[in-house]
Amino acid sequence: MLPNDCIAKLLDAEHLEFENVEHSANRIVLHVRMKRRACYCPSCGAVTEQVHDYRMQLVKDCPIQGKYVIWMYRKRRYRCACCGKRFCESNYLVPKWHRITNRLAIQCVGLFGNKQSRKEIAQSLGVSESTVGRWLTLADYGKPQLLPKVLSIDEFKGNTEYGKFQCILTAPADKRILDILPTRYSSQIYDYLYGFPNRKQVKYIVMDMNKEYLRIAKQLLPEATVVIDRFHVVRYCTWALENVRKRMQAKLLREERIYFKRSRKLLLSHMDKLSAENKAAVERMLLFSRDLREAYLLKEIFYKFMASENSVQAKQRLREFRLHAFVAELPEFDACLTMLQNWEPYILNAFDCPYSNGFTEGVNNTIKVIKRVAYGYRNFRNFRARILATVNT
Repeated sequence: MLPNDCIAKLLDAEHLEFENVEHSANRIVLHVRMKRRACYCPSCGAVTEQVHDYRMQLVKDCPIQGKYVIWMYRKRRYRCACCGKRFCESNYLVPKWHRITNRLAIQCVGLFGNKQSRKEIAQSLGVSESTVGRWLTLADYGKPQLLPKVLSIDEFKGNTEYGKFQCILTAPADKRILDILPTRYSSQIYDYLYGFPNRKQVKYIVMDMNKEYLRIAKQLLPEATVVIDRFHVVRYCTWALENVRKRMQAKLLREERIYFKRSRKLLLSHMDKLSAENKAAVERMLLFSRDLREAYLLKEIFYKFMASENSVQAKQRLREFRLHAFVAELPEFDACLTMLQNWEPYILNAFDCPYSNGFTEGVNNTIKVIKRVAYGYRNFRNFRARILATVNT
């Protein structure tokens, strides 16, 4: 095999003839031209091999060995013998009017999943930032046709031109984002979900304790079981324990306050998961206050409730927690008890449902990284496209 043929096969460009290769510190320049062949006239369809002239075109290709690749492409222009039309030869790697190969654009779209900024992607590929942004917006991220059987809904802080908060809809069973809405307003969420023809086929909707989400779910998803994510339930108990610690901690000396603050994670951890040394430290901390001991006991009972295997067992353990909370009479746990009273049926559904908001919360964390890398997005269209390109690729 000739050296030129080896280069062509290596670069997946066997339709090209390589005339020269130039190396520099950061780029490789390939002098190429296409193999001559008969072409069809785009005007009359006649076959012609008559070359009118040649034109040099600079084309960017995928980097090789950390160096930018540039073609010095000697493009032919043909002349139709029948109608006199002048036209350029077609090249499947370079679309008409383009100066960048298709595979370079595809590589750029693939890099959106690496949580890099547009500037970093542009520098790695040797193109401009505006080119990267144009490829991002050209991708088709329209509204999906159907709702998934398991739907998760949440909100996140985006700070776009529509407002501070946006709404995210995900399919936890499929590990993908369904869509991103410009705002978290219930009217917009209602109008969006109303347009789906398979609303009655949704089996579960997982959410946090948002009354508007619950109202929309009951109206538009009549067959769906509403599930409250466990993380949002546990937060009320840990907040209550933290408030008791802070109240008790305010009465201590400065050194003791610093110790309690630095050891707060020991109080929030499961007792059976602590080492012997940490258990001894927790026992010494509980000696400082009766209320702290009661709060710690309630936390352990609540963790036991959250570890239930099904809704029947969870209901029994929830009754036990309530009895202990009424006896303890800690005002910090009033909000937790009120939350359990208002949302009990939907909280118990979580013990029979294998899905949670875990994937959605993970996506929200990814969105924070995207915002931090890009120093924020003001344009919602670009923001939505970047999130979908990063997570759903």
